[in-house]
Amino acid sequence: MSTIPIIELRNIRLSKIESLREKGINPYPSTCARTHYARAILGDYEGHEGKTVTIAGRLMSWRSHGALSFGHIQDQTGRIQLYLRKEELKPTNATDGNLGYDDLGLLDVGDFVEATGIVTRTKRGEISVLPETLRLLTKSLRPLPDKWAGLKDREAVLRRRYLDTTITPDHKAPFEAYSRMLYAIRAFLDERGFLEFNTPVLQPQYGGGTAKPFITHVNALGCDMYLAISHELYLKRLIAAGFDKVYTIGRYFRNEGIDRSHHPEFSMVETMTAYENYEYNMDLIEDMFRHIAETVFGKTVFSVRGHEIDFGKPWKRISMSDAVLGVTGIDFRKSDSVEQANAHLSALGIKEPQESRGLALAKAFEVKVEPTLINPTFIFGHPMDISPLAKPMDADPDYAERFEIFIAGMECGDNWSEQNDPVALLERWKSAYKPQDAHAGEFHPLDYDFVEVLEHGIPPTTGIGPGIERMAMIFTGEENIDNVIFFPIMRPVLSPTNAAIYSIDSLPGEERRTGDVLLTMDEFQSLVTEGILLPETSEITIRPYLRIWDRPSSKGHWKASGHIDIQGLLLNRRLRIAGYAVERSEKPDKVEAARKYIEHIERVFNNLAREHFSGCKLHIDETVHDE
Repeated sequence: MSTIPIIELRNIRLSKIESLREKGINPYPSTCARTHYARAILGDYEGHEGKTVTIAGRLMSWRSHGALSFGHIQDQTGRIQLYLRKEELKPTNATDGNLGYDDLGLLDVGDFVEATGIVTRTKRGEISVLPETLRLLTKSLRPLPDKWAGLKDREAVLRRRYLDTTITPDHKAPFEAYSRMLYAIRAFLDERGFLEFNTPVLQPQYGGGTAKPFITHVNALGCDMYLAISHELYLKRLIAAGFDKVYTIGRYFRNEGIDRSHHPEFSMVETMTAYENYEYNMDLIEDMFRHIAETVFGKTVFSVRGHEIDFGKPWKRISMSDAVLGVTGIDFRKSDSVEQANAHLSALGIKEPQESRGLALAKAFEVKVEPTLINPTFIFGHPMDISPLAKPMDADPDYAERFEIFIAGMECGDNWSEQNDPVALLERWKSAYKPQDAHAGEFHPLDYDFVEVLEHGIPPTTGIGPGIERMAMIFTGEENIDNVIFFPIMRPVLSPTNAAIYSIDSLPGEERRTGDVLLTMDEFQSLVTEGILLPETSEITIRPYLRIWDRPSSKGHWKASGHIDIQGLLLNRRLRIAGYAVERSEKPDKVEAARKYIEHIERVFNNLAREHFSGCKLHIDETVHDE
């Protein structure tokens, strides 16, 4: 018998599948005859009372009382009760797949079922369906997490989001809002005469921004290509082709950091508009945000990172130089040299000398001004040093016809009047190009094919590029980008449970070695104490991670979650222990939370080491790292 509980539970359900098939019942039929969703019935009981309906969904609860049984079916719209009577439910029938009352024990919470019967109320007044027939649509092999506890560990939520949204349907809200936002963005642009195009994700030359690319290889062509960091240069090609208003809602890939507001893969809506300049796009962006607020969310006032933001009011517009002047009292436009500009930075406490006056201005803005931009603000007039694709301003060619959007201290888009002078653009690209740093993401690479496009000519053109995940965070009140990305990128792991179930040991050794292992603390302790998980090296290092989430739960409770990385226990593989959680009505103190976390880890692992890791050197890193 397996010592891993999930395997035993899975084996029980497999035996139920055998029993179903012996009765002629297909546990995985291909058809469903659903006529109603739960919300329609619950929202209009009077209109459905006594009528026959067919509902379908996942079985979320199940209890039996002799000749009566109760369960709840959950579909996309909500959850509705099944009220089963032995005398009302038809007997098991292999022809139509009906399960009779005496065979209901072959069902488990987590299965997908279809029920046909009349709409009624129980004695307690709960709106229910009284089934005449009950069909199994899908037999689940693994149990759902406990419905009261849910998925408490942050990593478990991100890795198994489908379970989190099943147990807690309210957690679907940000993703549903994201989908409606996409529709609203398309409707907004379509109404203004824009055409949507698909532009290449695989590009022979990345460009349109400064970011480190992902490199891949196309076997059929025998050459390396890049995942798009931007789609801008292709939209400009469409302008050259005679399309005046174009856009794409595309995927972007930047091989850089992961934090609360950055993710290596994300979405943007990028537009290009011919015969307009950057000022046109300020109006376009402001109108787009207002349109999304009103049509998707039905309001204009939102709480964003603790600030009340009203998208119904006009947005502030200020040049970067004036914004820095207003906060610091220093006018970088009057700096006569880079030395003087760096002296200004030093006076502001910024000990990072810059290579030009423009870069010094940008650094001062980043450090001193960005966090103060709470209400929606357009910052325009960036230094040309950091704006290689933008046109210089006629009034002062040291500054660009470019603007960025800031909301609640967060940058939410970058836009400009496009440089369509091919000679000037090529000269700027060449001056910044450093072959040794070709893929460092610090400058725009040379793209001679695009320069050729410009030599054929494009009219005055401008574009926008707000990140959709950032917009979703703003409108849904989420403060972590992975709360609006259903499938955030994560390091792959291999659990011992899956290794046992799927016979991973039969795979080639390299595949087995390179997979990290993910366990809960209970699973880890069980495997160690039963002698199944033993040290494969003589030295074990424990490294703890802890994060306090800055947004309280729906109950107003602040949460902290942690995991532990263990190196040395498994040869050439990292073991991760997940599942440490703290929940308090007041925000926990990080130092105190870290201290208790370390004490917890030391207590658990010192006990295990004494009894099961004899001969191994155990090192616990007392620095709690941020997830």
